[in-house]
Amino acid sequence: MSLLNLSGLSVSLGGAEVVKDLALEIAAGEFVGLIGPNGAGKSTLLRAVLGSIRCEGEISMDGRRAADLSVGERARRIAYLPQDREIAWPVAVERVVALGRMPHRRPGPGDLTVADRTVVRQAMEAADVAHLEKRRATDLSGGERARVLIARALAQCAPLLMADEPTAGLDPAHQIACMRVFADLAANGSSVLACLHDLGLAARWCTRIILMARGRIVADGAPRDVLTADRLAEVYGIRAHFGEAEGGMVIQPLDLVEDVPARLR
Repeated sequence: MSLLNLSGLSVSLGGAEVVKDLALEIAAGEFVGLIGPNGAGKSTLLRAVLGSIRCEGEISMDGRRAADLSVGERARRIAYLPQDREIAWPVAVERVVALGRMPHRRPGPGDLTVADRTVVRQAMEAADVAHLEKRRATDLSGGERARVLIARALAQCAPLLMADEPTAGLDPAHQIACMRVFADLAANGSSVLACLHDLGLAARWCTRIILMARGRIVADGAPRDVLTADRLAEVYGIRAHFGEAEGGMVIQPLDLVEDVPARLR
């Protein structure tokens, strides 16, 4: 089943075409890593899917045209974890995470249902913030706030979770825990589309890699097929070490290639 389908998607910002005639389909049960250099168009792609910026082309979600969906209907189909980790109001962590239940609740004031509270608790436990539930979110460290927002996205219980650099600011243990949670979502029939800069995490945990450069998809497939030495040299301008450990692929960037463009030096 297709959860997201893009056809002929193009986005222009400030007179420059940032995403160019892109086609993409995300099926149920996939953990897709969206990778590419800075400025490749990854975040712009996610924002276009959400409808927060103007775009050309067709977007469908769960078989329906996105243009025909209300804001609430979109939110029940796609959860979004933004790159920005700012939490503006000094409210308890539990209340921040509970915001993820809003698309499933009737308009107006009212307490969370028992089912809502169960989902919120499970999301906090998955993101390792349950012990922070009564703390003010504004008092937390950057990494803790990042995990609170991951929990909020999980509480939304949408079939597709889109995350923009979800592991940024997390320590290694919580980076791995985050990727494990996303992998479990995919294994249980949901899907994740995550913008990632850590090639090692992408190679280790994602079932599929989409590599973007200059607004276009240049490779799409299994991690071993996409993450090759020649492709990393061409797109990123880097040399990397490739290995195997515990049945999985290992990638460690080492240095710039000799003929890397001057703008990357």
